[in-house]
Amino acid sequence: MIGFGILGCGAHGERYLRHLAAGDVPGARPAALWRQNQTAAAALAGRYGVRAHRDWSALIEDPAVDAVIVATPPGAHAAPILAAARAGKPVLTEKPLTANLADALTLAAALPTDARVMVAHTLRYAPALLAARARLPDLGELYRIRIAQRLEPNAIAWQRDRTLAGGGSVILTGVHGFDLVRWFTGATPGRVSACTRALLGHPFEDLFEARFEYADRPLIATCEVAKFSDSRSALLELVGTRGQCWVDYLGGRVEWIAGRGRRVIAEPGDQPTLPPTLTAFCRWLDEGGDCPVPLADGITALRMADACYRSAATGNPASLNEP
Repeated sequence: MIGFGILGCGAHGERYLRHLAAGDVPGARPAALWRQNQTAAAALAGRYGVRAHRDWSALIEDPAVDAVIVATPPGAHAAPILAAARAGKPVLTEKPLTANLADALTLAAALPTDARVMVAHTLRYAPALLAARARLPDLGELYRIRIAQRLEPNAIAWQRDRTLAGGGSVILTGVHGFDLVRWFTGATPGRVSACTRALLGHPFEDLFEARFEYADRPLIATCEVAKFSDSRSALLELVGTRGQCWVDYLGGRVEWIAGRGRRVIAEPGDQPTLPPTLTAFCRWLDEGGDCPVPLADGITALRMADACYRSAATGNPASLNEP
């Protein structure tokens, strides 16, 4: 059994804890946790029967911890990732990898060459998106991708702290879509044109749209995130020369459009993505081979976010290759 230490047990970190404790990940169990709020940490430890550490470095040093999950705000990711890697313990880190591209590049340069770090781009394990990706050959030439993720506004304090969050919807949620663009196309775009809006008194952007273009193909990919409406949806459209694939990846429904006809080709429903993400991570630790979502992919998602911010600031397209 792989004993996991969960570093950062807020709402999302507790989801990892809950799935591990419920046995949803074969061959894995929760071993320890750390949360900045010590009272809340003690309550979680009692509920799930694990050890609560008062300091995150003690969690990494705990001999019962074989692997570490980093689920703190992104601005606090780098130090524990580096410490765990130097201790020889593999890491599954939440996305974005860090709060900005510069920190991610600094982290990558400091990691040991044998560090085992996987970035939890969990939408790669959403059943509806997996079903859509399997139909890519049927689309013919893919020339258009559109991704739109819309969420209710929230009052999470750290998401209003630039040091911890890095920014708003571009960095915190846009990286989901940026990674999907690369996952579906197998290529990184060359430039982006982006615009952002800060609404409802939010200090950072809670609405953005980005249009990505490629130097070697006529494909256009757009990503949108909106966090100002009292509603929620998550949509992906793939448009090829032989048809279209429309995905509601929140509800778990995939439709195929050919001519004027439209039919459901998969309907797996809304299923949690953390168990298959953790399962892939554990399989990698057991069997070796290529990392399912390597550090480089997390860095590229941040490179796309960085270009979005540069484009929005100037009103002009920005190259992903700029420093």
